[in-house]
Amino acid sequence: MTVTFKDDVAPLFRPQDLACMIKSGIDLGSAQWMCDPAPAFGFADHGNARKVFGAVSKGVMPPDAPWPAASIATYQSWMSGGFAP
Repeated sequence: MTVTFKDDVAPLFRPQDLACMIKSGIDLGSAQWMCDPAPAFGFADHGNARKVFGAVSKGVMPPDAPWPAASIATYQSWMSGGFAP
C-alpha cells in the first residue's frame, strides 16, 4: 500500500506544530510544499520534506514531544515510496 502525505504523514503533525512552523516558512500542512521535488536546504531533491525528516528523526521537532519510532518509519516509508501527495 502506498504511503501518502494526505492520509499518512499530514496527520502526524499536530495543529500546534503547523502553527509554530509556518512562522518560519515551513508549511507542514501543505502537500504542495512538502511534496515539492525541488532541491532545497542542501538536498538535491525534495528538500522541504527531507529537512523536516531530519528534524523529526533527530527528535528536535517537535521540541515538546519527539515522534515515536512508528511515526518516523511512516515518514521514511513515504519518502522511500516517492513522496506521494
